[in-house]
Formats: sequence, structure tokens, C-alpha cells
Amino acid sequence: MSYSFFFTRNINLEIIIASLIFTFSTFKIFAQTLTITNDSSISVDVNSSIFVDGLELIPSSTYIVSGPNEFNRTTTPVVIGENSSIDRVYTFAEELLDYSGVIAFTYKDIELNGISELELVLEVQDGIGQWTDFTPIIDYVNNTLTYDFTELVNFTAVTASSVNATLSVDPTEVNNYVRVYPNPTTDFLHIVSNTAQKATLFNTAGQKILETNNATSLDVIDLPSGVYLLNLQNTQNQISTFKIIKN
Repeated sequence: MSYSFFFTRNINLEIIIASLIFTFSTFKIFAQTLTITNDSSISVDVNSSIFVDGLELIPSSTYIVSGPNEFNRTTTPVVIGENSSIDRVYTFAEELLDYSGVIAFTYKDIELNGISELELVLEVQDGIGQWTDFTPIIDYVNNTLTYDFTELVNFTAVTASSVNATLSVDPTEVNNYVRVYPNPTTDFLHIVSNTAQKATLFNTAGQKILETNNATSLDVIDLPSGVYLLNLQNTQNQISTFKIIKN
């Protein structure tokens, strides 16, 4: 399911919030001070929060959620090599930048994907596809993971995994079933796998650049030099993520 953050100017805030809560029963904005800015962004004051379908952001200072943006929650786990997340993954179409404060992540027991609650860690992915795990406070009664980011963090996705099998590893070292070369590249990116792969290439802003099914190679000759994120997904919905450097 997905939720789009897009607000226009000069619309009564109470009507907007009422409409959102009516349309999406799981979309709630709990804020003492919340402002819809002229550029379709949301400004959340300190001691306020935004709760969207089980993910809550409680910033430590006034925070701007730039818009428009699209929020998604999927039940397809992130798989990197032999390691997997739980069956709940939150993603943002546009990266949230320079966030500090609490992230509260709610899950259900049936989504644990065989992982013990005692082993859960919070996983955050940045704009170039790198996952970092954090040891959260676990509320076993309310099924919530919380972590207070005291240093600024950028993220495009949030999930949870096992402390013994985190996503915070170099994909090129663990993905024995799929290879991508050469990296860095100047012209073509070759994909070697035992199963068919759907390839999607993103830039660091989260914009989709290329997409193809049954990919064996990608033509990147005309792309600007820089860093890209390549997602490969096989027929079993296993996802491999690679940071690609185009020279």
C-alpha cells in the first residue's frame, strides 16, 4: 500500500487532516505544531510526530518532510545473500535527509519471518542502498522497535532483521547467486545469475532511470557519471541491492 504526500497552498489544515484520516484509517498526524508549506512539504515541530501505517517519526527538532513524496509499506522482505528482513518494509520515493530523533517501527508477530523478537534490530537504508543496523528498544507487548538517532541520518527505507543476520553487509560479498560487473563501469553493466532477474536502476535522488525484465546487461553509456542503486529481483521475490559507480 502507498500514501502520497502532496499538499497544495491555501487549504485549511483541519480539512486536510480530517480528509487524510477519513481516507486512510492508518494515516494519523499527531502534532502540536504542523505546517503545510508552500512547496507541498510538511513541517513538524519539536515534541510532535507523524504516524503513518505503523511507522512513527518523532523529530528532536523542527523537521521538514519535503514534498511531494510517496510512502509505501510492503510485505516483501529485503533479501541480501542468505540474510532476510522481516515481512514489513517501509520505503520513501524521495530520501528523507538530515533526520534526528526517534523512529518507532511497529510490526506484527506473523511478519517476523522466523526471526526471534529477542534478536530484532532496526535497519535503515540510505539513498545509495547501504543498510545500517541499530540496536533498538523493543516493546514486546506493543510489538514496537524504537531508536533515538542523536546524529543526523538519511534514509529511504526502514525495516527490521536479526542481529545475527543483518542487511548491513556488502552485497557483492554475499550474493553468490547473482553477480554484477564491471563495477565501476563506463558502458555496459553485466548481470550473471542462475535465475531471471528484473533490474531497476535508480539515481541517488531515488528516481527510476532504467528498468528491464530478464536482464543480462544494462546499457549505461549515456548516463552521467556518478553513483547509482541497482535493485535485482528474481521470480521468488528475492531482492539484491548493488551500489553502482558510473565513470
